[in-house]
Amino acid sequence: MRVYLIIKQYFKQYYLGIIMTKQILVLLYFFTASLSFAQTELQFEFDFARFKYDNQTTYLEFYYELSPRYMKIAKAENGFMYEAIVHVELKNEDTQEFVINRDWKIQNSLQDTTIASLSKNLLGAFGIGVSAGNYSILVNAYDSNNKYLSKSISEKIKIDEYPSDKFGISDIQIATNIKHDGVDSLSIFYKNTLEVFPNPSMLFSNLSPVLFYYAELYNLKLPDKTKDFTLEKTLYNSRGLSVYRTKKPVKQSPNAVVDFGVINLSRYPTDSYNLILTLVDPIDNQAYASSKRFYLYNPGVIDSTELKFKELGYMGTEFGVFSSEDCDKMFKEIKYIATKAEIDKYAKTDSVSNKREFLYNFWLNRDADPATMANEYKDSYMKRVDFVNKKFAVANREGYQTDRGRVYLVYGEPDQRDLFSSERSTKPYEVWFYNAIENGVYFYFGDVTGFGNFELLHSTKRGEVRDDTWQRRLGTN
Repeated sequence: MRVYLIIKQYFKQYYLGIIMTKQILVLLYFFTASLSFAQTELQFEFDFARFKYDNQTTYLEFYYELSPRYMKIAKAENGFMYEAIVHVELKNEDTQEFVINRDWKIQNSLQDTTIASLSKNLLGAFGIGVSAGNYSILVNAYDSNNKYLSKSISEKIKIDEYPSDKFGISDIQIATNIKHDGVDSLSIFYKNTLEVFPNPSMLFSNLSPVLFYYAELYNLKLPDKTKDFTLEKTLYNSRGLSVYRTKKPVKQSPNAVVDFGVINLSRYPTDSYNLILTLVDPIDNQAYASSKRFYLYNPGVIDSTELKFKELGYMGTEFGVFSSEDCDKMFKEIKYIATKAEIDKYAKTDSVSNKREFLYNFWLNRDADPATMANEYKDSYMKRVDFVNKKFAVANREGYQTDRGRVYLVYGEPDQRDLFSSERSTKPYEVWFYNAIENGVYFYFGDVTGFGNFELLHSTKRGEVRDDTWQRRLGTN
């Protein structure tokens, strides 16, 4: 496998620290990043997108961007040079096999060490075909001349097959530019007659407010040859409100169809946004959606939105484009905090619109301050869902479906968490302690089967599993 590098020929005047995820991320810094922090965090960004290769294989494409700013510049024969080492691990969590486990050396030469030279970032891409499964990726990057300047990124990636008998859509790749005239067919960013220059930082600003996006649509075939698919493009802000929406017809085709476009962000305020492309089947109204979160720093625009969730109804929120499967998945994630009446009511919902409305009202009823546009309770809970799905996933079970995931979602982060590794006389186990619940309660989890699934064996919390002999299940006396 080869890694190619090019210099991105424009000045990026911001710094972003990103934890990779498809849910809400945190902008650590915009233009006010401090020098002391930057000197310990390598300015390195990493992103990915999934595209169909064939019916059994998905093409997983990775993008990275490296800034030489704060790196140690060494003298070279014809000027100066900087170098970073990037270690990438892509592991199939189902088979425990490594698909990628190697280092890349990224080098670039400089004529001088002026601010202009140090402001040109290296942009690169590489990809690999992978089969369906659950994967983890770990990226460790550091300055070869200053190992204290480093950055680590980890992410869980689920790969699903793109079946040949069902329409679908790829991930959305956001970009800083897409060239369709005068393209270089030998460019590493060349695909389907286009040059797509990715934006691994996922950040746009008032200095670069134009977002380009690229996606692929698959298997656009229907029994009724006279009908067209509909592709809806929606932009949501961090409060789940739709700030931009458009749609267009897409003709049927046996081959993959490329959709790309531009969104001018200059009139939107600083915020995190979610771009959603929804492909709708006109016959039975089924939909397939793909989403991508990005960030905008635009200090010159004031958020003057006065609309409230209750005034818009669910169609003006993120739930307006939820499929039935999306609704069911969210309800499984929030079922732990639902009342019995709510569980019974959702079980009786008979349409996707009713499911959307149920979820909308579910969160609205838990909003501590409906007068504001943010729902802090929902945001906090869904962040915990994202955390447990990344931290406690086991085999084919997502984190929220595990005992540790459930306890974390219901009671939050423990005040103390003690980990006990496997020994000759005992299997691995964990002890969680919550100080503020019932004057202090304990939860004991054990990996009884030896496959990493930590079951709740015992708890002192009223209403939870109680087994004072829980240690016997771990093989202790």
